[in-house]
Amino acid sequence: MLQRAAPFVVVALLAEASAALAPEPKAGYPVLLSAILLCLVAGSVALPWSRIPGGIRVVPLLLSVLSVAILIATVGGSELGLLSILLLPVVWTSLYQGRRESGVVVGATALALVVLSVSQHYPVAMIAWGLVVWSGVAVVIATATHNLREQLGHAVDEGSELLRQADALSDAAGRLTSLQDPDLVLTEACRLAAEMVSPAGVLARRAQYIRIEGGTVYLDFQFDDRDSVDLQPFPLHEDPYLTEVVRTGRPLRAAIDLATSGPGLRPILAALGVTHAAWIPIAPHGVLRGVLTISGRGLPISDQLFKRAVALGDIVQLALSNALAYQRARTEAATDPLTGLANRRGFDLEIVRLRGRRRFAILAIDVDGLKAANDSFGHAMGDAVLVGVAGAASRVMRRGDLVARTGGDEFIAFLGDADEADARRVARRLLEVLRRTQVQGMALSVSVGIACGTSSSETAEIARLADAALYAAKLKGGNCYAVSAASQPATALAVTD
Repeated sequence: MLQRAAPFVVVALLAEASAALAPEPKAGYPVLLSAILLCLVAGSVALPWSRIPGGIRVVPLLLSVLSVAILIATVGGSELGLLSILLLPVVWTSLYQGRRESGVVVGATALALVVLSVSQHYPVAMIAWGLVVWSGVAVVIATATHNLREQLGHAVDEGSELLRQADALSDAAGRLTSLQDPDLVLTEACRLAAEMVSPAGVLARRAQYIRIEGGTVYLDFQFDDRDSVDLQPFPLHEDPYLTEVVRTGRPLRAAIDLATSGPGLRPILAALGVTHAAWIPIAPHGVLRGVLTISGRGLPISDQLFKRAVALGDIVQLALSNALAYQRARTEAATDPLTGLANRRGFDLEIVRLRGRRRFAILAIDVDGLKAANDSFGHAMGDAVLVGVAGAASRVMRRGDLVARTGGDEFIAFLGDADEADARRVARRLLEVLRRTQVQGMALSVSVGIACGTSSSETAEIARLADAALYAAKLKGGNCYAVSAASQPATALAVTD
């Protein structure tokens, strides 16, 4: 609004001056011409200046200089102090146009001053001196105004960037702390780190989460605006910056000197093209678990960006602590504290992940004689029996199978991608291992019920069939297994020692 109002202010000032200072009739025509030019300048405000080339935008300003010069020449402005009006186009151009346009207007006002001085028959020395003084004042005004505009613009841009980063940090805190999986927290942290420390519109950075174990560095997660690199484990001593962070536990920022890197790491850094980096230790509950590394290509990491990276590291540390606590609580809630196996809840949760296979088998397992052991030797003996059975069951299961303790003396096993022959082999191995196992001189034995299903079978129904088969094995005296096919009634059982 100020930019649009400026020409009208100029018009009002000059119109008032012309009315007061040009009473002679002979001066009416030049003053009228001056007023017409000023009206044209004022009318130009309505033009679509955003679509007009910069060279044409200066035309209205030149017309205003010409109008002022005509007015001054007509009413004798050199004696009446109206020469200062020539500064108005200079000021207006400096406020709303570029440096090039300001230079054109300053030159035009200087030329107008020379023409006016010559028309008044001033001595050459006076004209030259006046031109120097006038041009100097105009240049100082234009330069100072443009510098002030640029400083204000930088301040506004920096403020906008700070607001953007604050919003980004707030959003990052909300997103990271809402995640309950530590791996998801670290994956999202790498993406946010690469984006947050990059200047707006620049995608030249990468972020990694690296883990250090036994003096070896492992790349767990990464984000790169270019192609990701499969970084193989390397000795910690090959990276002096990472070594320093691990030693001190404090964030670090540096320009990367390839000469200080080890021979295995140096070609990788050169291929990636990284030149600057920041290392942020992630230590939930005070224990260093890894380092968030942010790398730049050709762009140094400024103080502000480094501070934001450290702030993000604090958020990641808090989010990771929450996720680890949730994972630990969930694990404890799904784990049998005596045997360390999954409990019923843990078994049901894992079945959701394991199901969907073409075929599977379920083994229902019951410890033989546990009540007698508790009654004769105490519950400590009974607990030892349960731990022994759990250990034997864990050892005989195939890779990827699941075994859980679902009751006092009850266990259940899920065998994925297994048929009846696979289930029989597992049951036989379990019985054989237990026959060779004793707990405080007491031999161990179990009864096992087997049921098999396909991708269309309901897990609960197959588990019911396995329980029915287990009952048949118990009726035979235990220390054996029985098989029930899912396609047959639950009473069609094959009992095997």
